[in-house]
Amino acid sequence: MSTADLRYPRQTLWADYVRASAGALLCGGPLLLIDVNRWLGLFLAAGFVLFALFLGRTALRHHTRYLLGADTLCADGPAGGIVEWRRLDRLKLSYFSTKRDRSDGWMQLAVGSTGGRTVKIDSSLDGFHDVVERAAHAAGDTGLTLSEATRANLRAMGISVAGQELTV
Repeated sequence: MSTADLRYPRQTLWADYVRASAGALLCGGPLLLIDVNRWLGLFLAAGFVLFALFLGRTALRHHTRYLLGADTLCADGPAGGIVEWRRLDRLKLSYFSTKRDRSDGWMQLAVGSTGGRTVKIDSSLDGFHDVVERAAHAAGDTGLTLSEATRANLRAMGISVAGQELTV
């Protein structure tokens, strides 16, 4: 298997930059330009901090590339990390719904190996399915026990881990 160079799509990143900048401007602008009530100021400041953090997270994602290889997943960037598949000791696949009926949302994969930093990616990453498949295969090889929620989310993606199929 050759190494795949994975990144978040530019269109997704630019949309996040626009949302974060607009939110920071809408919350921070009134604090700088007009005299606001203390409680309203506190609310606006909290909003500004949240949007600024989102802007920082988007910049980190923009400057990070993920190298998926047969033996490792490497997050090459400011908050990088490396996961050695043969030493995989944590895998969590979470689903976050944006609708009450759970018909829309995104997934987040958190993986790590012994002594290493946890690497988190979400389903907007190009090649996300390939990373999840490789992580599930590594979990089967290492005998890692997965949570019921992770197994259900893997099954929703059409992926199973040997010996850890869901019982219905």
